Amino acid sequence: MIIFKNNIRWVLAIITILFFFNSIFSQTDLGNTKKRYAISGFPLMYYTPETRFAFGAAGICNFNFKTDSINAQRSNFNLGFALTQNKQVLFYLPYCLFLKNKQFQVYGELGYNKYFYNFYGVGNSQPANFVERYGLEFPRIRITALKKMAKNFYAGLRYAYDNYTLFNLDTSGQLITHKISGSQGGVVSGFGIVSLYDSRDFIFYPTKGFFGELVIYKDDKLTGSTFNYTRIALDITNYFSFKKSTISLNFYSVYSDSELPFFQMGNLGGMKKMRGFYEGRYRDNNLVLFQAEYRRQLIGILGFTVFGDVGQVAKNYNSFYVKNWRYTYGAGLRLTIDKQQKINLRFDMAVGNNKVLPYFTIGEAF
Repeated sequence: MIIFKNNIRWVLAIITILFFFNSIFSQTDLGNTKKRYAISGFPLMYYTPETRFAFGAAGICNFNFKTDSINAQRSNFNLGFALTQNKQVLFYLPYCLFLKNKQFQVYGELGYNKYFYNFYGVGNSQPANFVERYGLEFPRIRITALKKMAKNFYAGLRYAYDNYTLFNLDTSGQLITHKISGSQGGVVSGFGIVSLYDSRDFIFYPTKGFFGELVIYKDDKLTGSTFNYTRIALDITNYFSFKKSTISLNFYSVYSDSELPFFQMGNLGGMKKMRGFYEGRYRDNNLVLFQAEYRRQLIGILGFTVFGDVGQVAKNYNSFYVKNWRYTYGAGLRLTIDKQQKINLRFDMAVGNNKVLPYFTIGEAF
């Protein structure tokens, strides 16, 4: 309890520091329609149960191409670097390019991660107290290229590459036996077909509209992968707004009839998919997840949210059972740091398996 109270004090202090530094570093007027670009930078601090506190720096460049109209949706590059209390290293460069007045989209990420995770086994039959810690290091490449087919609808291809190396395995754990797919590491390299429908009014804090993404992804030795599998992921979110309130409803599903490497399985937990569980608390080849969140703007830049989640994993789609549903719930505060793009600091407290987990980061869960 003392540790928990100290974390609360740290979070409140960091919210104040971040807000102060944001006012210093974000001097460029992102809403200035006379300029085609804007650059801002700020110190990066966040907290998740998987990392504890993380410290680093981030920069954002928003711009329009000369072939676009001055008020067209802006492309962006984000550059970030962080070190965590758990001795983790994260370097990432996500990007999103809108071409010819959003007739084409190209987005993805370049990154490098040296991370420590908790592994709770695969499936629903693991002992409740089983957990082992392992290290995972990988460079990452993500490229998605889409073309506009109709209003708000895009389709195209995705390429994904990760080169996983496991280290510091628990000598009494499951991974070191190499009986679990992916426990020896390996290369993920494959292509996917992507369909996207997006009618959201804002990217970072939608108040109305619909987002739906379907990805049919194939890893194969012909494309340089260590593994051979097909994975289908469906992510759907609907946003409803009334007065100063927003209701967000999310459905997420992973389907595969192949044997996925454990780091490509559907998993519950983390700061986006079922807050209240450690990332990967439950994982398997198939997953279904429902999330609901109520968001309310209070006074000025301050808002709050309450949320609830339900989901489960299974080896096969016909193996979902009522007894295996998992539940989490929680509440959080929001502090707006960019009114033009509606970017918020997010502080959530979530409950899962009778444990309270805090999250402090930028942007919404969904």
